[in-house]
Amino acid sequence: MFKDPSRMKFVSLILSLIGLLLMLNSPELGSRLASSWVRSMGGSVDSQEYLQMLKEYISTYKTLGGILLFVGLFSFLNHRHP
Repeated sequence: MFKDPSRMKFVSLILSLIGLLLMLNSPELGSRLASSWVRSMGGSVDSQEYLQMLKEYISTYKTLGGILLFVGLFSFLNHRHP
């Protein structure tokens, strides 16, 4: 599927870009998920519980973004031409 080196590099860069965007936007994305979680809990939760969920959601996006960024850049830099 990705035998063409230029296509592989393009996919690697897109993957890296998605990872970087996830990392940079993790506070906003985490906040949206935490707000959604509050609504699913009936609209009222303890502030410490909310802050813990917010931190975990942000951390999740940072981790996912970091993995995608690493895999994309690693693939981009290590792709060898036949």
